[in-house]
Amino acid sequence: MSGALARETFAWKARDVQGREHVGSQIATNEGEVVNSLRSQGLFITAIDPEPLLQGVVTNVQEDILTIISQKRVKSGDVIAFCQQLAVMLETGVPLSEALESLATQTKHKDFKVVLNGIHKDVCDGDALSTALARRRRVFPRIVVSLVRASELSGTLPLMLDRVSTYLARERKTMREVKGAMTYPIIMGFTAVVVTSLIVTFVLPRFAKIYEMRSAVLPWPTKTLMNISTGLTTTWMYWVPALITLIVGGVLWSRTPSGKSAIDWLKLKTPVVGPMFCQLYTTRASRTLSTLLAAGVGVLDAIGICRDVTNNVQFDRLWSEMEDNVRNGQAMSDAVFESPYVPSYVASMMSSGERSGRLPQVMDRVASFTDEELESRMKKVGSMIEPLMILVMGTVVGGVAIAMLLPIFSMSKVIAGT
Repeated sequence: MSGALARETFAWKARDVQGREHVGSQIATNEGEVVNSLRSQGLFITAIDPEPLLQGVVTNVQEDILTIISQKRVKSGDVIAFCQQLAVMLETGVPLSEALESLATQTKHKDFKVVLNGIHKDVCDGDALSTALARRRRVFPRIVVSLVRASELSGTLPLMLDRVSTYLARERKTMREVKGAMTYPIIMGFTAVVVTSLIVTFVLPRFAKIYEMRSAVLPWPTKTLMNISTGLTTTWMYWVPALITLIVGGVLWSRTPSGKSAIDWLKLKTPVVGPMFCQLYTTRASRTLSTLLAAGVGVLDAIGICRDVTNNVQFDRLWSEMEDNVRNGQAMSDAVFESPYVPSYVASMMSSGERSGRLPQVMDRVASFTDEELESRMKKVGSMIEPLMILVMGTVVGGVAIAMLLPIFSMSKVIAGT
């Protein structure tokens, strides 16, 4: 009885149209009831999970903690492989419960094994696969749950699992390309800061003692560098705590509605990086919308999942306008035409897809096109950033080295002159 009650309570996170985050829980028969209830209040779901109810007794606490930890450690590659293998097994006529048990036994990833054993248990207890996946949202995104649920209603689960694996693989490829393009400049910048800090903090003081012993006349670049070194080494007890406070404060601020809104705005408006983020969000949203609509998921639900995929406050306004257009019987593309973050050709293609009744196919083409454009842009930016970072790093480190050696050159000239 307690297990049934536990499945009727859903913990949720949602945002309003201003981007403010709200959290709470609600007793309902399914997730759709919670989504519709919150939507009527002007709230849009960003995360929802079945939440165990405590009926005066805490049960299976250790198991719950283990499950949560395990879900956080599961990688996307494991989920993709799971969907592919489960699709093949179901296509060959293996019963769902038997297939899940087999996959749980075969997997070598102990954290994913915990997740699969939990899914197998839920299915054996009579739950649908989509319901079991919904309880593990840290592993299976909302789009996966929606697609599986739609396929259960239409009897096309093997086909849909194959489509899910393709979708997740393309998403992983896109995110890897973005992370790869951003990793190099971050590493180079961090290396330059570390090398310069080590030179200024540890190497320069030793040179300063040598120059002081020799009574060397220091040129202004060396004096400036020495003053910086002295300031950093003698006042570290002030600036280190201040720096830590600034970093912690920045992290905490970034989690507030105003902070997230500002950061999301910077992502889209920063030169060079901004257009890349716009294309990334457009690609992911187009791919998601295409996959969901092709699977028969409702338009409003599809838009809500696109909101989760982009997870950007600035884009939330676009999704809100889309939802209003659908409710009022207008075209979704009208909202896209007005968005400053989506290329105009996307809106035109979307409009043609709506008129022709081929929106899923058109949005898939849009996703492919914008993905290729994003990849090309990242390669171009990467080819520009690499020499620029080397030049900046060389200038900084080289400038410090020259400033350190200038007094030695001066002393050498004096010695040679005598």
